[in-house]
Amino acid sequence: MGTFDNITLASREYEFNSPSIEPLEIDEDPSGLLRGGVGSTIWDAAIVLAKYFERSNTLASRTPSGIAEHTLHVLELGSGTGIVGLAVARMLSAKGVKAKVFLTDKENCMPLLQRNIGKNPSKGVDVIAQMLDWETVSGAKAKSDDASGTDFDATATQEPASSEEVSNKSSHRLESVRWDIVILSDCIWVTALYPPLIDTLNNLIRSSDSGTQLVIAYEKRNFAEEMEFFAMLGKTFRFKDVKPEEQDPNYQSEDIYLFLCQHQ
Repeated sequence: MGTFDNITLASREYEFNSPSIEPLEIDEDPSGLLRGGVGSTIWDAAIVLAKYFERSNTLASRTPSGIAEHTLHVLELGSGTGIVGLAVARMLSAKGVKAKVFLTDKENCMPLLQRNIGKNPSKGVDVIAQMLDWETVSGAKAKSDDASGTDFDATATQEPASSEEVSNKSSHRLESVRWDIVILSDCIWVTALYPPLIDTLNNLIRSSDSGTQLVIAYEKRNFAEEMEFFAMLGKTFRFKDVKPEEQDPNYQSEDIYLFLCQHQ
């Protein structure tokens, strides 16, 4: 019996501002039968961030002019359904940019993530699903006093999923790549994971990677706790907020914040 047999998935269409770009069709798991937790749902911050990428020149500015052979390397942490990374891949494809886009999450999110990658190919862009546990990469453990009752799984490994989509990428090490763009969308709601997440970012984006753009989106839920994350981030990254006038006028919210960050 296949993973999706007898499971009813909801499908959501993401339409691009440009009618020349084919819409995405993203599956969600409202029943929870895949046990993907919050990673099986499309959250508002993801839509706001994807629409920001459409409007801004962030993607174009990461592609060196006059270097035809350059391959853009994009990494998303906590990809969930994959909607942000897949939207970025589709935009890069429309611009004729050669790219590799890595979408990462914990093990239980892989089946749905791989399904959405398979449903939404982008010509000229290689999209890869890879399991990534922040605790494994960083060596830092989630704070046990905050972990009870939260919806995260520390059992995922750093090795890629053994599926057709990623089987040829099994030896790839994320830490060895000089990333052009790293994406973090709505991943700071569990305070227990702040230390391993910060350490993972520092491992993946080194101080020498001055050209790497870290883009963060999150929806405000507990402002005091979320400021703890940015205080930790500010020790190694400098960042600025994206003003409302820089975002898509139809896809923004006073409760959703976007930040552009670079390693100091």
